[in-house]
Amino acid sequence: MLYINKIIEKLKCNKGESTLISIVKFFIFFAIIGVAVEFFRLQAFQSTIQTKIEIIVQDALELSVDDRYRMDRLSIIDSAEAEMQLFDLLITDLNLDNNLSPMAGSVLQTPLVIESITIREGSFTGSGNNFYNLEYPSIRIRGHTHQRIILIPFLDESLRQIEIPFNVYIENRRYN
Repeated sequence: MLYINKIIEKLKCNKGESTLISIVKFFIFFAIIGVAVEFFRLQAFQSTIQTKIEIIVQDALELSVDDRYRMDRLSIIDSAEAEMQLFDLLITDLNLDNNLSPMAGSVLQTPLVIESITIREGSFTGSGNNFYNLEYPSIRIRGHTHQRIILIPFLDESLRQIEIPFNVYIENRRYN
């Protein structure tokens, strides 16, 4: 109690006002730094997730290219095989369970939500020994996950989860 009385006495004098203003500035400064650090942390997380999903989609496409077309220098996939490969790689590489919820050691904090997947098998034309792709196989995947805001503790709990979207389009032009 004695300590609180000393603080009140210091705040009553002119020197105390400058101390109070300095304390307020100090807290505002650290709040701004916390917001900036949190912003860059979330940007880095979104970039990481986007890159990991791009690699997973590219691998799923490559593993799904039909080998009998590769001999004719074509890139054609089976869409069912590509979708199966995509989900297998998502589960394995991001350490998720079958419901796309994170397991121990995953970079994600909440389930991966896939809003849409569009798989195009690719098409070709030609005759004899001269075939070429008209359309290359591709996968577009859109979705999001959530990340918890850590460095801004004064936010309400309902505002501490931020949606991290991803939108990946990969086309496989490789046939050999």
